[in-house]
This record gives sequence, structure tokens and C-alpha cells, in this order.
Amino acid sequence: MVVAFGRRLTRDPDIRDGATGAPEQRPASDAVLLGCHGGAGTSTLAALLGTPWELGGHAPGLERIETFGRPLILVSRDSAPAVARAVEAVTAVVDAGATVACLTVVADGSGPEPREASVRLRLIEDRARRIVRFPFIAALRYADTADLDKIRLPRKAERALAEIRDARPDGEPRGTHRTE
Repeated sequence: MVVAFGRRLTRDPDIRDGATGAPEQRPASDAVLLGCHGGAGTSTLAALLGTPWELGGHAPGLERIETFGRPLILVSRDSAPAVARAVEAVTAVVDAGATVACLTVVADGSGPEPREASVRLRLIEDRARRIVRFPFIAALRYADTADLDKIRLPRKAERALAEIRDARPDGEPRGTHRTE
């Protein structure tokens, strides 16, 4: 199977700033997103980043991913089973010759990341240029991707988005970033 881009999302990148009510331009990203499993939060993250390139979920048998120079961002939840799928996806993508510019781990609740998930993520730190934790935001569970501009994100989430946008496929030191 060869994957080159996915469905194109259309979304107005404007966001309302809850404090002033004035629209604030959120910078768009030209990254390509691939979910490590179903329900990873890929569509929501693509909408938040303003990128039109979403490949859906990773499937076994992946032979090649062509991003045409755009950074490849993999997305996973932070549960132990989800991170197990992330390990499989990262391994398959790297074995297929692609560079994982960023693995975004989306919190699936307000509690701490499970220890088993943290241990598994440490196993693949050397295969992803950057690992960014995206915090749990309850309001995102109730919003459609078309309505994300109505949600004011906490600073922690905005910092995580900035880290994801800064991910590059080449020339960046590898490492883990935890947005606290």
C-alpha cells in the first residue's frame, strides 16, 4: 500500500479569543498527519493545526508514505493499548523509509499518563524526531471540527501546538517534549 496525502480538510483558521472576542489568526501548518489507530484525535489535531493533509489511520501493510517534503506527524492517544499501536505505526513508518517529524500523544483523560505507555514511548524516542504530549481538553470532546474556533485553548495546548508546528523532518535534534 502506498499512501500520498489523504482527505483535504477545509477550515477557517480564525479562532475567537475568549478574553477580547476579537478573532486571532492561528498559524497554519503544512504538515501531513497520520493516526496510529482509530480515535487518536487526528482529525481534531489537523483542524487545530490548520493543515489540509490528513491520511486517516495507519494500516498494516504500509509500504511507503510520500509527504512531498512536508513533516509527517503521527498521532496517538496516551493509553497503554494506544501507545502499543503507536510503537507499531512508528516502526512501520520508519521501516518504510519515512521520517517521523513528531509523534503527538493526545491525553485521553485528565489523569496522569499510564506508566506502561510512558515506558513504551521511551522505546521509540530514537525513531521520532520529537514526541509532544497534547493535554486533555474536555471541551474538545463536545465540539465538531468545524466548531473548534469557538474553543479557547489553554496555554499548555497552545504551547503543544507550537511545538508540533515547529517539527521538521530533518535537521532537528531528536527528543521528547512534555508540555506542562
